[in-house]
Amino acid sequence: MKNKRFLAILFLLGICIFTGCNKEVEEEKTKLVENTDYFLRGEFTGQYLNLAKKGYYIETENRPDAPYTYIICMGEKNTGGYDLKIKEVNKVNNKTEIIVEEISPDSNDFVSMAFTYPTTVIEFPKYQKNIVIKNTDGEVYKELKS
Repeated sequence: MKNKRFLAILFLLGICIFTGCNKEVEEEKTKLVENTDYFLRGEFTGQYLNLAKKGYYIETENRPDAPYTYIICMGEKNTGGYDLKIKEVNKVNNKTEIIVEEISPDSNDFVSMAFTYPTTVIEFPKYQKNIVIKNTDGEVYKELKS
């Protein structure tokens, strides 16, 4: 009986280790080439920004050590099934370049019949000079003012 309990506990512990139980789902930390940290924050549901426009917003607190948050919006879509994912963050010629993938539903997909506002959020510990945000087709996102 003790052997069965021990094996069951060992099995559960093994599952936790291999599936990453301690991994945070909503925040993924990565490094740029020049050791600049950034965090992927997932979707943004802020009500005070106009998420119906395609582009990005920059937000920060009024203190010197405050992080800078970039809210990237795909614009208003008339159904579900759309998504926006950050594919790459690079330093190119003294610019921070963020490449996003715009995901659209297939014509055969079952989607919700509601307006959606696909967004993604990336946070840097400090302001990024010369930032360029574009999709995988090379279309550049413009900064939006709140």
